[in-house]
Amino acid sequence: MVQIHSNLQSIIVGILLSDGHLFINKAGNTLFSFKKSMSHIKFFLFVFNKFIHYCSSYPRLDITTINDKKQTNVGIVFTTRVYPCFTEWYKNFYFKKTKVVPSDLYNMLTYEALAYWIMCDGTKSGKGLTLQTQSFTLKECVFIVSILIHKFDLKCSIHMQRNQHTIYISTKSMRQIKAKLLPYFSPSMVYKIS
Repeated sequence: MVQIHSNLQSIIVGILLSDGHLFINKAGNTLFSFKKSMSHIKFFLFVFNKFIHYCSSYPRLDITTINDKKQTNVGIVFTTRVYPCFTEWYKNFYFKKTKVVPSDLYNMLTYEALAYWIMCDGTKSGKGLTLQTQSFTLKECVFIVSILIHKFDLKCSIHMQRNQHTIYISTKSMRQIKAKLLPYFSPSMVYKIS
């Protein structure tokens, strides 16, 4: 029986809050998938090397067409084998095939998970940082902000980008938390918190 090693659990949380996905089959077994644009290939490989043991193949290119202009977006993706051990993650992060914020996020979110979330979906905003949470509802964003405030003592607020909710972490809070995030950062992503 394959289990998720404990040193990967925080990484999975951070990635599932952003660019990671789980897909469940009819037998109830699940695979983990992670995709990034080619401009972030160093970070992608940084993550892939942590999950290589669970994969049966190397990463592949993923080309998607954007809008009617026939523009293409080239990304790189890896998927793991299908394992029952990923199914528990699916139960926490999905409801009716839609990704949701887990109800137990307070206990799941660690500095390492936050570091991976920032590396995947964080955008430098001046000297602060914006978490791109557009796929989550306002209620979920409020829940996330309450956790960031109470667990990490961060000053956060909800902003709107293109009529969707994002979470802004203040400059002071980013300075305060930087030393706790840096040990988990890929060198190619340090610019997001520097």
